[in-house]
Amino acid sequence: MGVEVRTITGDEYEAWTDAMMRGFLMEARPGQAEASRPHQDLSRAWAAFDGTSIVGTLRSFASEITVPGGAIVPSAALTNVTMRPTHRRQGIMRRMIEPDLAAARERGEPVGMLIAAEYPIYSRFGYGPSTDHATYTVDARTARFTVDPPGALEIIDGPTLRREAPALYERFRRATPGAIERNEHWWDVNLQIVTVPGDKPWKGFNALYRNDQGESEGYVRYHTDGEWDARRPDVTLTVDELLSVTPAAYARLWRYCCEVDWVATVEAADRRVDELLPWFVEDARHVVQKWRADFQWLRVLDAATALGARRYLTPGRVVVEVVDPLGLAGGRFAVDGGPDGASAAATDSSAGLTVPVDALGAAYLGGTTFRTLATAGRIDVHDDGSLAVADAMFRGEVTPWCTTWF
Repeated sequence: MGVEVRTITGDEYEAWTDAMMRGFLMEARPGQAEASRPHQDLSRAWAAFDGTSIVGTLRSFASEITVPGGAIVPSAALTNVTMRPTHRRQGIMRRMIEPDLAAARERGEPVGMLIAAEYPIYSRFGYGPSTDHATYTVDARTARFTVDPPGALEIIDGPTLRREAPALYERFRRATPGAIERNEHWWDVNLQIVTVPGDKPWKGFNALYRNDQGESEGYVRYHTDGEWDARRPDVTLTVDELLSVTPAAYARLWRYCCEVDWVATVEAADRRVDELLPWFVEDARHVVQKWRADFQWLRVLDAATALGARRYLTPGRVVVEVVDPLGLAGGRFAVDGGPDGASAAATDSSAGLTVPVDALGAAYLGGTTFRTLATAGRIDVHDDGSLAVADAMFRGEVTPWCTTWF
């Protein structure tokens, strides 16, 4: 008997959860499946069955992503992709992911996205790396800030942050290409308003920034390690999330983190790759970007809709031939756009560029330039003028950034 691939039923969800957790080299926690089941769309949860055993898992869920210009685009978020070691390299993942992508296209989700555990896997399915993230360290003992914004900071509890944070995040995500939706359940789980079986209590602090009018403009969540060396404090403050909607909030929150008593080092992961922080201190060498990697990958499913939804840095028109081996987004499209609007439609005009769908995903949010892709041989250039136009149009005014794991 061969391996059967299909979506699961409610009765199979606990076994599916167990298989998914084993795939990530973890044990399922008691009560985990029961707690998460009400929040899952099982019509988007796929499994590979070898007899009665689940040997592969994959799930997508409906989300939203901000694109250049501020439009919010429906997106299929792919997650929970695992394969039992005994069934690798048999084409089973392809049998799960391809129908899920096709179903997303039929539902009207013009793009898909994921966070790749392993880099080489997902370009085969049309995904391209679209946002990066970085880890920074700051020498809190020596960093001297050049700004001291007005406003006030207050230490708040989790329920207070739960009331304040969603509106702030909504303002942030509408201004940030790559940012995705956080629903009510996400906030309840991540701020531990609701108890998730097996989760360890978060032991940290929340600080909220308000401007002089009393309006909240940012917050930070952080924890500390409490280390001392020979009776001298050598504490590391780890930023779990620092989010701001104004430069004043940004600078004040970072300064606060560096001025907490006993803190020698501030460390922050999942940050944007072009942080402003080095420009707010006297000596930028005290702020070190120590690690950078790909984070969010994007897959165009409906090229005309996706290309017409975003705005472009400069006005222009370019014809691109999109090559999609899965037959979802392929075709020749004329893209007319600028800062104030855009349209994209199928055309018979000659293409100036031939772009594989994974390369289009890498360029779509503006984080990778067309010239970079051309220089690397990832796209075919039929007309140098078209490359110049596309390179100028697709560049992002704001570097794309996703702060949310999924």
